[in-house]
Amino acid sequence: MTRESLRDLYQSIVDGVQEGVEENAKRLLASGISAGEILEAMIEAMKEVGRKYKAGEYFLPDMVLASEVMKAGMAAIIPELKAKGEGFRGKVLLGSVEGDVHDLGKSIVASFLAGAAYEVIDLGVDVPAKVFAQKAQELGVDVVGGSAYMTTTTTRLPEIHKALVEAGIREKVEFIIGGAATSEGYVGWAGADGWAENAFDAVTLVGRLLGHSS
Repeated sequence: MTRESLRDLYQSIVDGVQEGVEENAKRLLASGISAGEILEAMIEAMKEVGRKYKAGEYFLPDMVLASEVMKAGMAAIIPELKAKGEGFRGKVLLGSVEGDVHDLGKSIVASFLAGAAYEVIDLGVDVPAKVFAQKAQELGVDVVGGSAYMTTTTTRLPEIHKALVEAGIREKVEFIIGGAATSEGYVGWAGADGWAENAFDAVTLVGRLLGHSS
């Protein structure tokens, strides 16, 4: 029954069915399945979602649903992961830049990074550069990611780099950018270490910057 429940958790993420996911994850923990093993099942589910998306079998709404289910499952196991120090490959801080209230793409990136075993702190939208730097320093993150959806808000991206420098932590963290208004050409201008076009690329980028395979 336990293994069957683990398979059910996997399938719920692939199918985008959130009902009962958090409760299922809690039952698995109570039955003796480790948080790391539960996380591994969820990672495999997100990989399958990614495969289906790349194959044209899934579309943006399917990704959104899967990411929401992933969040629900993660809510149940994060306390256990933190308590035992297992599972996480790094800590990533994300936010939409000051003046930008678009959240969907960033939230999907956050879920896919969580699904790749990164601890993710999402600051939300309209985040001033100094807040990125303050939180990065306070929480000891490995990566800071700024998202800009509008051309007018891309001007805030270099401000994040500047704030990290002024806080004395720029050499300690990787700075990545993304969002609909950005491109590879913004990397040098923003003082960033890399750019990701979508959630899958973000996982690959963070993995490369932190020395992981994905």
